[in-house]
Amino acid sequence: MVKASIILPVYNESKYIGSTFESVLEYSMNYPCYQFIFVNDGSTDGSQYILKKYIDDAESNQIELISYDQNKGKGYAIKKGVESSIGDYICFIDSDLAYSLTHLEFLVDKLEIFDVVIGCRNLIFDNFKRVSLIRLFAGKTFNFMTQSILSLHFSDMQAGLKGFKRDIAKNLFEKQTIQRFCFDVELIYLAQKRGYKIGEIPAIVSNTHLAKVSKVNLLIDSIRMLQSLLQIKINDSLGLYEEVCTVKF
Repeated sequence: MVKASIILPVYNESKYIGSTFESVLEYSMNYPCYQFIFVNDGSTDGSQYILKKYIDDAESNQIELISYDQNKGKGYAIKKGVESSIGDYICFIDSDLAYSLTHLEFLVDKLEIFDVVIGCRNLIFDNFKRVSLIRLFAGKTFNFMTQSILSLHFSDMQAGLKGFKRDIAKNLFEKQTIQRFCFDVELIYLAQKRGYKIGEIPAIVSNTHLAKVSKVNLLIDSIRMLQSLLQIKINDSLGLYEEVCTVKF
């Protein structure tokens, strides 16, 4: 029996992937009912070869690798992981472990009550002590846009830490259309539209991740945000998110 499947999307993480694998391997020994799926999203820095060697050497039946050549986006990578998952709960977490693996215990516990659980950075004040003004501004801008366009009133929807009950995950990812930016907002929008219970847990950002140089481009990323949010709204108006009803005679 596999209680939880954990998906870790990987794109050009050769600098961190070795230490991530060691952490996952150690964690898996304490949680034998967890499945870990690394999904290599077309890395060009050799991340997939590093991972394959680690997995082959470890000979763990809990850890596997999915890999393809062309980069298609984080949302696509996680969807591929969902298709291979066998756990009662399906979670994903950033492969640089911006959020430690200990968060998984809280995700899984919360999924006993909720259908979908979101990691929320805004519940931890210390997360913002070392965050640049541009990141803070970008976050507030994004939250304002999602609330205005999609009427989603969660304070943080893009932390790479989320969990779903298995049947809920299959249902939501089946209708997923966005593969890159805002893919997780689309999933939350779908979950709210279908009346699923959505919970939150505090997400503590690691010091290593906080020290990383921000890749946020305020102008370009804001435009991408707006485009994706409008696409979600258009998809809904076109009926792309409606569930197919099967009539039996």
